[in-house]
Formats: sequence, C-alpha cells, structure tokens
Amino acid sequence: MDAGSADDLEGRLAELGEAMFQASYARNDPARQREFLEGLFAGTRSRDSSFVSIVEGRDHLDEAAEFARAPAPAFGAARRKRRPLVIAVAAAVLLLVAGICYGVLRSSRSGGPGEGVGEAAKLRIGLLNVVDTAPFYRALDQGYFKDEHIDVEIEKFHGGPDAIRELAEKKIDIAFTSYPGALRAQASGIADLKIVAAAYTARNSHLMLMGLPDGPLTHAREAPGKRIAVTATGSISDIGTTLALRDADVDAKSVVWVAMSMDDMLGALKRGDIDGAVMAEPYVTQAEQGAGAVPVLDVTLGRTAFLPLSGWFVTEQQAESQAKVIQEFQRALARGTRDVQKRDNRDSVLIRYLGVDPAHVDDVRIATFPETVDPAEIQKVADLMRVNGYLDGPVDVQKMVLHWPSAG
Repeated sequence: MDAGSADDLEGRLAELGEAMFQASYARNDPARQREFLEGLFAGTRSRDSSFVSIVEGRDHLDEAAEFARAPAPAFGAARRKRRPLVIAVAAAVLLLVAGICYGVLRSSRSGGPGEGVGEAAKLRIGLLNVVDTAPFYRALDQGYFKDEHIDVEIEKFHGGPDAIRELAEKKIDIAFTSYPGALRAQASGIADLKIVAAAYTARNSHLMLMGLPDGPLTHAREAPGKRIAVTATGSISDIGTTLALRDADVDAKSVVWVAMSMDDMLGALKRGDIDGAVMAEPYVTQAEQGAGAVPVLDVTLGRTAFLPLSGWFVTEQQAESQAKVIQEFQRALARGTRDVQKRDNRDSVLIRYLGVDPAHVDDVRIATFPETVDPAEIQKVADLMRVNGYLDGPVDVQKMVLHWPSAG
C-alpha cells in the first residue's frame, strides 16, 4: 500500500470512528460500543461468509459510512436482502476496526499512551524500596492498575534525584522521590515538575542515621569527618541529616557523603566501608534485627519533624501529553493509599514486596500515608531548604500541584 492510500484509509477510518463515537448507543461507553458491535458481528456471521472478502477489499466504505449515520431501523431493513445484509455486517466490522483505530489516533493526539479501546497504557514507574511506596505496591497487588487499564513497568533507583533525572530525560513516566530532590530540580530548572500524589509524611524514627554498636559512629557528636551513606546527595537523606546534626550542635561540613542503595548499606557498614548509614524503613528495622545496628540520630526530629517526606511526580509536558493515563494512575494509587491505612493490608505489602521478615513486621516504624496533597505543608519543606541554602531560588509549590481542568 502506498503512502497516499494509507493516508486515505486512515482518514476514512477516522471519519468512521468519529461517527461511531458520536452514535447514541456508544457515546461515552466504549465497552458497550464494542459489545454491541461484536454482538452484531456474531449474530450475522453465520449467514454469509463472503463479508470477509468485502471487508478486506474495503469495497464498501461509503456504505459503511452511510450505515454509521443511519438510524436504528436501518438494522432491520438491512436484514431484508442478502446484499444489504452483507454491507451491514461489513459496516459493523469496519466500525469496530474504525473505532479502535480512531481511539488510538485520538490518544496519540490528545492524551497519552494506550487510550484506544481495549488497550492497556504502559507506564514506567521509578521507585525506591521504602515503606513510602506501600500504597503503590498495594494497588499493584490488588489489580487496581489493571482495573484502570494500566500496565506498570517498575524501574528501581538508588535515590530520588536519580529518578527525577530519568524523568526529565523521558526514560520513565512517573517518579517517586523525596521532596528535597524534586524541589532542587524545580528550582535549578532541571525539570518543570508536577506533583501527582503525596506519598509519605514524617514521624519520629522513620529516617535514621544508623551505626554499629562497636563502630566508629555511635553518637551524633562523632559525625564530623565520618563516611556516611545516603541514597543520593541532594535528597532528604543528606539534607535532613545535616539539619538534624545542626539541631544537635554538630557541624556537618566535614561529613563525607557516600551515595549507595539502601540494599547495600548494611553490608558496607559491616565491612567497614562506611561509618554510618542514613536508612528509612523497612531498612532500619532490618538493620536492627539482622545486625544489631543502633540508631545514632533521628533525622525526622526537630525542624524536619512531621514534614512531608515524599511524593509522586511527572513533568509538565507529561501531564499534558499523558493526562488521561496519569489520572487513571492517581485513581489506582488512591485506592492503594486508602487500603494501607489498615495494618493488615499494609503488613502484607511490607512482607511480600519490601522484604520484611514476618517475625519483625510489627517492629517497622510507620509514619503517615496522606490521601491528599497539601501544598502548604510541602511549601514548608521548600522554605526550610531555601533558608538553609539548599535551593538556588524560590519555589512556589502551589504551582507544582497537578490540577485538572473541570469537565464542564
């Protein structure tokens, strides 16, 4: 097929798709539309097999278009004669194909991947394996993303800033990260970010500087000059620890920050490669139970107490081009967030997806899973970072919150 013919066919399919989308029996109900047409297809297929060649030859596009615009009685009239019957069946099949194709065409123009009838949208999600992500894993476990016709592909990262960088480079579609990493990227112009959903709000003992009981770092005053592992620099790990050390009258300027995955921290601590490690749950509990590690400093005290810790982000461009599927992601994630407010639901996720030993799941320190985004609280994080020299410029969090235009 030459390019001209292909363009012509796409145009005709688009016209047919538009007709079907506007049909009263299909409007705003793609599932019912498909069921209706497939029912017509099944009910008439046995009467005449020649419709296959008619459809494949595309000899009756005009009749199909006319059929798409015809009122309901045309169905009855089409059964009276063999040829109108064949045309009607061919039209039904063409309408089905056109509707699917047109849905895909509309998707590519206005709102993200996989919005055609019967297709699952694919979303690449950047994650860290911390308890903040329990709502996501609950939604995955219960099939909430499948309910929204979303196929998620998980990419694991050592730290939130890594996820934001991949998001800015369009290698992932949605990034989970702590707020400091996202706010620094926003202030420095690395990416124009939008907050899709809140993830976690701090409580005491969620984020801890850990050491070994017989190691070189067992008290906050010993931190200067020490090698301390964090998931990434410019994240809640090093920024929060620095602020917590200042509150304890300890100068953190000489601390050597070592970036690594939380999965690797305990091993590095045992080997002596590092002197301490900033861990979040469930790694804090695992370090305590598995190696007798001891808390050196609670990073979520003082100025960082009860502040929002993390959220889910997209770029502004993605918010525009993938609007529909992002809203579907929000709905699925919100169901997961509601679920993990119950301990039994949360514990099952911690055990199955985050590697928590069932014998110690009750020891995991859990903070708060917010069900809504509170820009005023997140603004406190931005202001605290600005005052302490961690932002290049001011950030208006309210403008980062993702708001969808009303349907009206």
